[in-house]
Formats: sequence, C-alpha cells, structure tokens
Amino acid sequence: MLFDRVVRAYGAGEVIGPVSLRVEAGECVVLAGANGVGKSTLLRLAAGVDHPTEGEIAVLGEAPRPADPEFRRAVFALEDVAYFPDLSVREHLELVAAGHGLGDRAKERVTETLHRCRLADHADASPRTLSKGQRQLLSLAVMLLPPWPRLLILDEPENHLDGAARHWLGETLHALKGENSAILLATHHAEFVDALADRVVTLTAGQGAEDTDDEEEKDESAGEGGGDEEKPEGAP
Repeated sequence: MLFDRVVRAYGAGEVIGPVSLRVEAGECVVLAGANGVGKSTLLRLAAGVDHPTEGEIAVLGEAPRPADPEFRRAVFALEDVAYFPDLSVREHLELVAAGHGLGDRAKERVTETLHRCRLADHADASPRTLSKGQRQLLSLAVMLLPPWPRLLILDEPENHLDGAARHWLGETLHALKGENSAILLATHHAEFVDALADRVVTLTAGQGAEDTDDEEEKDESAGEGGGDEEKPEGAP
C-alpha cells in the first residue's frame, strides 16, 4: 500500500497532510499522534470510503475500490459491524462466510472462528445483547473468516478488550504478519506498538508526515496517552 503526498482538505482551513507512507507485505506501520490529527481519516482514505483532495493512494497496485468483491476479500477494514437484527452471532458470521465464497466450508470455518475469538458461548445470542468488548471481538471475527486478508486497516482494534483479549489480538496480528499480511494500524496502546510496529508515522496537526525507521520515535510514540477504552476520533 502506498500513500504519495496525500492531502485531505475540509473547507478553507482544515487540512491533513501531505502524508507519504508505504506498507509492504508482512509489515505493520503504526499511525501515531494526538487525537484529532487525522489518523482515522487516513485509514478511511486507505479503505476507499473517503477520497484524497490531492495525492495518490495505491492498494495492491490500484486505487482503493471498496465496492469490488475482490478488493473486499483482500482488504479488511475494521469498522462497526452492521448487525442483522434477526440473526444470531453464528448466523451473522455464516452469512459473511457465504459472501466470501466459503461454500461447504462455511459452517466449519465459523465454528473455528467463534472458538478462536472467544465467542463460542455467545454463538446463539443476538449481537445486540453483546458487551462492547464482545462486539469488538465479533468485528475481528469477520477479519478471520475468509482466507487471511493481504491488507488490514485497523483503527484502535484493542478498544473495549480486556487484557486477555488484547493479548490474543496481539498474537493474532503477529501471526497475520507472519503470513505476509500488511497492517496499517492506529493505536495508543504501547504494547501493540512495541510488539507489532515495523515503522511509526507520527502525525501532527496542520503538518505533513513521512515514513520513518527511527526507533527512538517509535519509543516516544508508544508512550503517548490514550487507553483501550478511548473512542477513536471520527468513529461512526
């Protein structure tokens, strides 16, 4: 994935960028910076649900195209799941699995994913009855259903998770890196930066940002405030 001097402007004065960064297969690039500097906006641009005012974005060699089923199979963007009110957690995941073409393997894959994501005991529940942490796990379960994505776009995926679930998530993302998935991640959580980041891109309000390999900057970014209960800026 490539950002080439990307700018997103809002009205006359509010500007994010220019930002240039690259995420290679098997890498995790962390977006760091205070709330409100544009981390969530950059993730939406990468997912193709927003569009840059200037500059170019290439995902898997082409402009993001979220309406394309092939793009959606290859790129996972963490977002609030649009729950189907009459479906259970299991049925919801089976519908997603069918949409990814898993066919006869769908039920088996869903059962495996429910156990992996610590949701097996809630398989027959309505998503509306889940806690915030369990709904976050359901969103992450969607990530693990199809063949593992080539690019993950994650906005504070540790939100609302307890310590055990955060540890599971860190191990899962590390395994995805090992399978050559690329990860673009916004987080305030130090353990995620330390465990996963190959590079850190620090955003500052009203200024651009460039990719960095600076380990000192990585350490400083990891120590910035926040917390797993903080709602990401710009979240729906």
